[in-house]
Amino acid sequence: MEVLSSLQEEGLVQIEGTDFEELDLKSSSAEVIQHEHNLYRLSCALDSLSQWEEKGFAKRLLSQKPQLNREKRDEVLEFDYLTVLDKVEKLEAEKNELLSEIRFFEKEKEFLSPLSDFKLPLRHIKPTDSVETFIGVLSLAQYEDFQKLADDKAVWHEIINKDKRKLYLLLLYLRKDKENIEPVLKELNFSPLYLTEPVMSRAEAEDTVKDVMRKIDAEIEEKKEKCTGLEKESQKLAVHREKLMRVHDVLLNEKGMISASGLMGETERIFYTEGWIRSSDIKKLNSKLAAHSEQIELYFRAPFPDEDPPVVLENPKFSRPFELITKLYGLPRRGSLDPTLSLAPFFFLFVGLCVSEAGYGLLIAVVSFLYIKLAKPKGGLLQFLKLLTLLGISTVIFGTLLGGWFGFPVRKLMILDPLQDPLSFLYIALALGFIQVWFGTLLNMISGLKNKLYVQSIFVQGGWLVLLPSLVLFLGKQGSIWGIITLVGAAGIILFSSPSRNPFVRFFGGLYSLYNISRYLADVLSYSRLLALGLATTVIAMVVNNLSQTALGIPWVGWLFATLIFVGGHLFNLGISLLGGFVHSMRLQFVEFFSKFFKSGGSPFKPFELESKYVEFI
Repeated sequence: MEVLSSLQEEGLVQIEGTDFEELDLKSSSAEVIQHEHNLYRLSCALDSLSQWEEKGFAKRLLSQKPQLNREKRDEVLEFDYLTVLDKVEKLEAEKNELLSEIRFFEKEKEFLSPLSDFKLPLRHIKPTDSVETFIGVLSLAQYEDFQKLADDKAVWHEIINKDKRKLYLLLLYLRKDKENIEPVLKELNFSPLYLTEPVMSRAEAEDTVKDVMRKIDAEIEEKKEKCTGLEKESQKLAVHREKLMRVHDVLLNEKGMISASGLMGETERIFYTEGWIRSSDIKKLNSKLAAHSEQIELYFRAPFPDEDPPVVLENPKFSRPFELITKLYGLPRRGSLDPTLSLAPFFFLFVGLCVSEAGYGLLIAVVSFLYIKLAKPKGGLLQFLKLLTLLGISTVIFGTLLGGWFGFPVRKLMILDPLQDPLSFLYIALALGFIQVWFGTLLNMISGLKNKLYVQSIFVQGGWLVLLPSLVLFLGKQGSIWGIITLVGAAGIILFSSPSRNPFVRFFGGLYSLYNISRYLADVLSYSRLLALGLATTVIAMVVNNLSQTALGIPWVGWLFATLIFVGGHLFNLGISLLGGFVHSMRLQFVEFFSKFFKSGGSPFKPFELESKYVEFI
């Protein structure tokens, strides 16, 4: 277990299941049920005690996890946490029981409320040997028909209460007329109200409905006071919350170690395990396990051709935040390129063009950067905030050049006003789309060469790389040289697209492949959404400013309405613009760009490492 603990602390190896039968080993699995049960109890107790945290929203937002020294993990379990859990659970159970009783009493009170003005003692509402007596509800629309019944059948009644739709009635009639009256009451949808045993047990001889309701109120207050007392006791136990958080994460990792041991095979004297490790971490692993060098033997090899190793994305520091976009689509399968570095500049550019509001970009970048510095987040949240910071910078740049600052354009810094010249903006968007689609085809060619698909890559993908720009230049400049180059590219596609050896099938199959030019055209046209979103952000920002200006004309309170409209309007525009820019820029990557070269389906690298939900291991 010492070796397993060392592997867990370093987090370098993804442990895989051992083929026990092939290696003639037995499983070393152990039960984790008790750990799972204790972890569940700890989670429930921590959720219960969290209500006593004396932190405001800002403190909660910027709070950091308690830290735990790895060397002192064993000392954490010396705390008698089971006794604390028993106390928390007992208090919580008693409190829930009281709350359940309070809800029951409130429903009883609600049931009695329409009868509160009834003056007859409840004990008197009971049938006799000769008379049927009970309370019920009748629709107001059926009252005239009921009166006819009352006159014909000698039914005495009194209206206890009525509202817009129904009446609450006290009925008395002779028991001998029951068989004649009850069917008619049923036709009138008359619903008897039966007073429950808990209600009747509270009613003394002369108690009316109001008297019973007062007793119920007294019981509710009594139980609420008991709840308050239990909450005070629970609040005293909140001092143990941080210790319970440490215990939870220590037990979580102990459970992980037991689960990992179940993937190992063993004999009476040895144990065996296998897994994946990044080649760059081999030296580090050897160093970590050097203390056990006499007891263990390590063997490393490259993946076999039929194996599917887990995927680790490795990119330059500036593009790592964009790995989040790749992961949303899926990790590359073996043999496919990692698209992160290729998509990063395009995504940076497209979000900036979609939002195109420098003020919004500055706000996004500053808030994200400050949260990183003050809260010191880690993992995926840190990467996302870094991505937001970069996208905020992009929006500042392109907002200044193409949009404005909170709806106010700085004309001296603008290189293009999309509102005055939307056609030029459209040309820019389509040009960027053409470049990315062409680049995606180039990456497909590189990926094919890497996988030794030389003919398909050079002649077919290479043909598209030649055909697309030369066709654009031919249509734009009408130069014969560009027409010849276009035909050369088309020839490569026609002659080598089809794998068939039959020359006719090969030719017509390749000719049909040229139809894909319509797909390239559709992909490029999709980038016109950059114009639409960029214009929408600018126009909405200007509308907000105009509404604020109009509100200023209101006497006395105009400045207040103008401020609310300005702040609220721009925050709303920021939200929908950033969301729209993010989603549509992501769609351009997934549909138009990734479809040219990227094949997803890889599984993520999940090293056996220390997990933490409540604390941070240092």
